[in-house]
Amino acid sequence: MHRTVLSIFFSLWVLSPGMARAEDDVLTRFRDWFSGIGKPKPPVEEDLGARNTFTINPLALSHSQLGIEYERAFGRGFSLYVAPEFAYGRTPETWSLGLSGTLGIRLFVLGTAPSGIYFGPELSANYQLRSQDRVRRRGIGVGLGGSVGWTLVLFNRFTLAAGFSAQYRSIPDLESPAGEGALRVEIVPTPRLAFGVAF
Repeated sequence: MHRTVLSIFFSLWVLSPGMARAEDDVLTRFRDWFSGIGKPKPPVEEDLGARNTFTINPLALSHSQLGIEYERAFGRGFSLYVAPEFAYGRTPETWSLGLSGTLGIRLFVLGTAPSGIYFGPELSANYQLRSQDRVRRRGIGVGLGGSVGWTLVLFNRFTLAAGFSAQYRSIPDLESPAGEGALRVEIVPTPRLAFGVAF
């Protein structure tokens, strides 16, 4: 009899802390649940992967463009990119310098920026300087156009892109006899088959 009573007391003594802890856990969970009624859930940060790309487009060289581009994604379906251009030429009598750049927006209809199918507008500006027989001429032009394409980001480290852009540009014509400020207007198509890094 005494052994039975002792074993029951011993069992209760061993199990009572666990039961108390379990009861506390239930009460704590219920109290937390009740106090959270009507309150908005804390936002969960979404991992969107790589947000930046740096690419090189060798096809742009055939249109006297540098083909280097930096892109930054904002949110899931929107990104901005900038593509600088540089050209320099020299002969014994003349030298010329061209500086320009394109700023564009990409709106992604499929995927998560900067990876997916996109379209968007772009704006460019260019500055030309030419010296011939110690006479310098300069001019400024602008361009407006659009682009469409597809970008693939692999392992959040590498990027491949294919697409096409076209701009309606006014380009300084410093060889024109009309003098400084003369512009020629042309459509500049640029196919894109680029590769680079994502980070």
